[in-house]
This record gives sequence, structure tokens and C-alpha cells, in this order.
Amino acid sequence: MTLPTGAIQTAFIARLRGDVTLQSLLVGSTAPTWSIFDSGGVPVGQPFPYVVLFPILSQSGEALSFGTDAVDSFVQTSVFTQVGASGGFSQARGIAARIYALMNENALDLSLSGFNQYLLLFDNEQEVPQADGITQMIATRWKLQTQG
Repeated sequence: MTLPTGAIQTAFIARLRGDVTLQSLLVGSTAPTWSIFDSGGVPVGQPFPYVVLFPILSQSGEALSFGTDAVDSFVQTSVFTQVGASGGFSQARGIAARIYALMNENALDLSLSGFNQYLLLFDNEQEVPQADGITQMIATRWKLQTQG
């Protein structure tokens, strides 16, 4: 059995980085990352706002059938902003809304991984003020069902 985790991460980030509207919401972002990062981490001193795609959890899929693997994956996108010039929760909500528009019910192309991704749905969202009293995070979780 193989896992589509790497392909999911790559396709998810490519869709986010490729959206001009999201790029404009991430004020000050530049190519090639557009202030969207993966599990490799956020560079030290990264200005706000930014998005992190991590963690990804995979489990045996609901669509398991004889001869094919099925994997259900959960992906978290976290939007980080700060009060003041960065805009706080209001700005984070705008960024999270754009990510929702790009992802919810819009399957990713995972064909090069040998998997078909046929379901991508919003799962939940949580707003989390950070301990420093300045930084806010909105974590959104996505459910992906794949078969291959």
C-alpha cells in the first residue's frame, strides 16, 4: 500500500500558491512561496500574514474495495496574522474564506500518485489567539477521500 500524503501536500499547496486573489490577501507575499508553507516549516522572521499546511493525518479509507487502496486524509491549514498592521482575526477570516472557496468540494488532481481524489470537504475550523497576545491563528481542517 502506498499513501497519497506527499501528493496531497503538493497539490494542495500548488492550488493555494496559484491563486492570485489569495496572493493579494497575503499582503507582502512574493513568489515562489507566496507566504504559504508546508511541513518544512516557516522561515525565521517570516512577516505576517502567512499560511501553513500541516499536519496531514491519513487513515484507512471508507471507500476501501478489493484490489484498490483507499485512504482518508485530514489536512490542516493554519492562517497566522497579528493585531495592528497585519489585521488580526478580521484579516485571518478573509484569508480562511478564500481558502474555503478554493478547496471545498474541489477535488485535487492526484493522478500522478496513482490515486484518485474524489472528495474534498471542509471538516471544521477553530480560531485560536496565541499566547503572545498579538498573534492569531485560524486552523481549518479538510477531509479528503482517495482511492487508488
